[in-house]
Amino acid sequence: MSASIGSDIVPETTIVPLSAGHALEVDIYHVPTSTLDLGAQKIAILCHPWSWLGGCKDDPVLESIAVALNTKFNMHVFVPNARSVGNSTGRASFSGKSEAADLEELTRWCISKINNTGCVVIVGYSHGSLLASCHPILSDPIQTYHILLSYPLSPLPLLTFFNASIYRERLSQLVRNPQARVLILFGDKDQFTDVSNYQSWADNLERVRSSSTSETISNNAVEAKVIPGADHFWRGRLNQQMTETITNWLER
Repeated sequence: MSASIGSDIVPETTIVPLSAGHALEVDIYHVPTSTLDLGAQKIAILCHPWSWLGGCKDDPVLESIAVALNTKFNMHVFVPNARSVGNSTGRASFSGKSEAADLEELTRWCISKINNTGCVVIVGYSHGSLLASCHPILSDPIQTYHILLSYPLSPLPLLTFFNASIYRERLSQLVRNPQARVLILFGDKDQFTDVSNYQSWADNLERVRSSSTSETISNNAVEAKVIPGADHFWRGRLNQQMTETITNWLER
């Protein structure tokens, strides 16, 4: 995925109606017309932390990622507020199942608005990484990338209303898919999950990945990376290191 340097773009906010009758408030980072490539277009959709704890589209971590993807790769970036957050309507769920379904429908809407979509990057931060992990890989010719940032491993049962097994299975299904391209990124100072638990989990996902024999699997298509010194909130210089890790992975 080749990169180019652009300027920061202020997002446009719009309301996207969904089929269940509610609507999502979405920030859109447009690609400037002057730099618009007429070839295959790239889309990114970013999912914020848990709404029940104040998570929203204005999270500074997501803003950093949105700007990086938009300016370096000329991506059309969409950052929604989940149900009941900000000007989004609908009833928030405790399990996250409804929000995961909303993400899939929003992706279809985004693809319908961007002609010639060739790449979709699904990014989830904290609780948002649970929703991202449930998003299916799209059909060819669209390439799908998943980026899971600060996955809430230890508090998973509480954050899903004791539906943790569903999310574990969906993530296992994702990494077993030969078409999967997944980056899992976490810090060794995370306040909610000890790094030893993260490393054991990442090792197990690698075993799950390796056990799939349906097709030849790329060695680096699913990668877990730990950032020394980073906590759950990616402040200061570690924010830049996080965005650079993401963009470097996408460039490979």
